[in-house]
Amino acid sequence: MKSLIHDYGEACKDIVTGAKEHPGKAAFYLSLFTGIGVCSSKAPSEDSFHCSVLEASAELLLLSPWTRSGKSDQHVLNLTNLSNEGRLRYLNLIVVSLVYEAPYDPDVDLYPAHCPHLKPRWSDFPSRVLDVGFFGRWWFLQSKMKDFDVNEEEFAHLPDHMRTLTFNDLHSQENERLSQLKYKPVIMPETVGVTG
Repeated sequence: MKSLIHDYGEACKDIVTGAKEHPGKAAFYLSLFTGIGVCSSKAPSEDSFHCSVLEASAELLLLSPWTRSGKSDQHVLNLTNLSNEGRLRYLNLIVVSLVYEAPYDPDVDLYPAHCPHLKPRWSDFPSRVLDVGFFGRWWFLQSKMKDFDVNEEEFAHLPDHMRTLTFNDLHSQENERLSQLKYKPVIMPETVGVTG
């Protein structure tokens, strides 16, 4: 036991002398390990994913089906269905977390679920990843929920130049003039030859 403590003491002394000899390298490794530690402490859990999906579903349910984004609605519906079927899997990779789709529920006792030759290949894994959690957020879900209250199909019949708005369209001098115009009093033209 004493020799083990002595070895660890010598290793610590070597680290300190190495840091004094190469301070830039030591600072780089220290910042690298600190970054990894912070990212691993902020990696979202499986429960946080389920909570995020439920929150997204609740936000979508507050909207009429005609005003919801089809992209957001379909993504959340897919995640909810996979969760209900028991086909969502969570993987913590220390710095990031992954949620991916499994072909079967783990409790399914079918032959294709247990046959090693029918299991999905690792080369197909990237296509089965549904979300990436990093630094306390689920990034794919967040990107799919962007503008969830805008139904893109509503504007499909418009010409291309009318489908998008730029900053200048919303903040132009003409818009400002029209906005100020609504505060001016309405002047009725006087009628000529009105008799009482």
